[in-house]
Amino acid sequence: MTGFDTAGELRSRLGDRSGVWEFLRLFSVAWELPAEPVAADLSSPVALREAYACCGLLDPRGTEVKDGAFVFHWTDPLIADTGWGIPVTALDEPDPSVVIDTGSGWQPYLDRLSLACVDLALTAAIEQGDDELCNACELSPEEVPAVMARFDRVPLPDLPMWIDVEESPVRWYSRPGALLRTHGDDWAWLWVRAQTPAGLAEVYAGVPSDRWSQ
Repeated sequence: MTGFDTAGELRSRLGDRSGVWEFLRLFSVAWELPAEPVAADLSSPVALREAYACCGLLDPRGTEVKDGAFVFHWTDPLIADTGWGIPVTALDEPDPSVVIDTGSGWQPYLDRLSLACVDLALTAAIEQGDDELCNACELSPEEVPAVMARFDRVPLPDLPMWIDVEESPVRWYSRPGALLRTHGDDWAWLWVRAQTPAGLAEVYAGVPSDRWSQ
């Protein structure tokens, strides 16, 4: 197996935010994501300025304080009205916690800004990829454990689904050259993006062929 090992590369750099920023730079190159640094307002928290500087995934133009949180990222409004923020009480922390608002007020998201940026990068990789190297299928509750045991769990906790919280939790997996996401607590949707056709074929080998969308 060849290709970028998302779970392994992140696991080896979890110790502090500088290690996670290094992971994000490597991941952005491997998955051809925007990598140009973005200039942030100097009044932004230090960790957030570092996040803007290490990749081009965050858009600082809409930063504002809303209901006790410093909002630093929004989804495309044509898809969902979801925002990510840092509690104002945590702005001075080295790697502050992050909250999310999907329309029902702020809820806990991740306890480290750096890891929230990882989730956003993984989401971009899954959703912005070449259609020929992406696919999706639905798995039954009985199939999920056996299928996902073939892959390495990316070291992020269960997360809310930002488009529809009813589709939570989101879980990330990988193998060298492939990135996978599941969402749902009963029947689960599995999304995959590979770096090469061979990598996608390796994923297909572990999933019933009649389930794939394309």
